[in-house]
Amino acid sequence: MHTVQLLLKPTTYERAEIERRFHAVSHIHNVCVKRMRKQIVLLLKDEEYRNWRTEYGSLSKIEKPSKAEKERKKALASDMNTRRTELGLNRSELEKYIKVCGARYKKLLSSQQVQAEAANVWKGVEDFLFSNGKQLHFKKFRDFRTIGGKSNINGICYDTETRQIQWLGLQMQCYLPKKASDREYVLQSLDHKISYCMIKRQMFSNGWRYHIILVLKDDAPQKLEHGFGDMGIDPGVSTMACTADTGCVLEELAPETDRYDRQIQEILRKMDRSRRKSNPDKYNPDGTVKKNDHSRWKNSKNYIRLLRRLQILYRKRSQYILTSHRTLCNRLIQMADRIRVERMTYKALQKRSKKTEHQDKISEVKKKDGSVVMIRKFKKKKRFGRSINRRAPSLFLTELERKITTAGGTYEEVKTETFKASQYDHSTDECTKIPLKQRTKVIDGHEVQRDLYSGFLIKNADDSLEHPDREKCKEEFLKFIEMHDELIKDMKRSGVSMKQCFGF
Repeated sequence: MHTVQLLLKPTTYERAEIERRFHAVSHIHNVCVKRMRKQIVLLLKDEEYRNWRTEYGSLSKIEKPSKAEKERKKALASDMNTRRTELGLNRSELEKYIKVCGARYKKLLSSQQVQAEAANVWKGVEDFLFSNGKQLHFKKFRDFRTIGGKSNINGICYDTETRQIQWLGLQMQCYLPKKASDREYVLQSLDHKISYCMIKRQMFSNGWRYHIILVLKDDAPQKLEHGFGDMGIDPGVSTMACTADTGCVLEELAPETDRYDRQIQEILRKMDRSRRKSNPDKYNPDGTVKKNDHSRWKNSKNYIRLLRRLQILYRKRSQYILTSHRTLCNRLIQMADRIRVERMTYKALQKRSKKTEHQDKISEVKKKDGSVVMIRKFKKKKRFGRSINRRAPSLFLTELERKITTAGGTYEEVKTETFKASQYDHSTDECTKIPLKQRTKVIDGHEVQRDLYSGFLIKNADDSLEHPDREKCKEEFLKFIEMHDELIKDMKRSGVSMKQCFGF
C-alpha cells in the first residue's frame, strides 16, 4: 500500500462543517477512553485476574517449560481473555459500546469512521494490557489531526473521474500538485484501487489547512533506481555510518533541527510566563503547580497565539526531519541494492537509568558560605531521549526499508547480540570493548572511524547474519581504508565536524 495527499480548498461553510466533525471525533475518542479506563480499573481490582497474571508471568520466564506448564499457561491465557471479554475489554465490544454515541453524530460521521476512532483507542488499550503502556490519556480537540475511515464507499468517498470527495452532504474539489513531476506521480498512483480515505488538517500561519489522504493498494510508482552491490549501515542515535562497494557515507541526521528547537524552547518559556501570570492561584509559593486545584486554567489571547505558533513550528520541524531522511535514503539506495543494518532498539536507549550511583572521581564543590567540600557527585541518569526526539533515527530506518524494498532491493538486519560490530577486530579475530567516547580505533595498523568500520563489518556479514565473514573482511579491507581516508579528508576540508560522534 501507499498514500497520496491532495489539497482541499474548502469554503467558509465547509471549514466550519469540517471543524464540527473534528469536534465529533474528539468527543467519540474521549468517550471511548473514559469507558476503557473504567473497565481497566474493574479488571485490576479483580483479585483472581491478578493471581492469574502473576502466575502467567512466572511461567513465561521459564526457559524450557514442561508439557504441563505449557498447558497451564495456555489455560491461564484463555481464562484471562474470557475475563477481559466479560468486562468489555476487546475491540468488538468497544465498537458495540460506541455505536450508541456514534448514532448521535450520524449526520457528521459514518459508522466506519466511528469504528476507526474506536480502533485507535483500542491500540492504546492493547499497549496498556499487553505491552509497556502506563495510562490511557484523554485528548484535546486541538490535538486531533486526522479523521480516518475503512473503505471508499462509506464516509469519505473519492471519485477519480471528477476528483471530488463526497462526505455525508459535503462535496469538495481535490487539487493536484503544481509541480509537473509530482502531478505525474499522483496521476500514476490514482490508477490503483483506493482502499480508504482520510481527512488531515495541519496548522499554518493563516489557520488550518486541509488535505485528503488516499490510501491506495499495490506499491507506489517507481521514481528511483537502485544501485548495485552491498552496503552495511551502523545506525547511531544522531548519525548514520554507511560503507558500500563504491564509497563511504558518514552523515548527521537532520542537521538543521537545532534551528527549530531553539525557537520552540523560546515559545515554551513565553507560554509558561503567560500562563503563570494568568493563573497565579494555581501555583505554590515555590513555583510548583498545586496538585489539588482542579479549576479550569485561564489562557490569555497571547497564550493562544503562542500555542498556534508552537503548532506551526512542530509541523515545520516534523516535515523537515522527514524530508531530510528521505533525501539521505535516496542517496544510499543509489549506491547499493542489498542493505544490511544492525538491529537497534531505540525505545530502550531513550529511557532514563533507574540506578542511582555516585561517580568514581572526587569533585570540589563550593558552598554558599564560601567553604569548599570534596564530594562524589551523582552519575547522570539521562541517556539519549532528547537526541532520539530531535533526530528520529528509527523513522530513518523505517523509511529506508520501505524505499529499498519498493525499489526492488533487499533490507536485512544483523543480530546485534552475536555480531558485536563495535567490538570485533577482523585482524585479530577478537572482541574488545572500547568506551563510547572513543570514536576511533586501530585495526591492522590503520586508524579508522569506529562507526564506519562497524558498517564495513556489517556489509561483510556471513549468510547467517550472526558474525562477520573474516576472510571477506581481509580481502576488502585495503579498499575500505582508501574510501575511508578519502571521505574523512573531504569532510575535514569542507569543515564538517561533530566531535562527539565523528571524533573530529
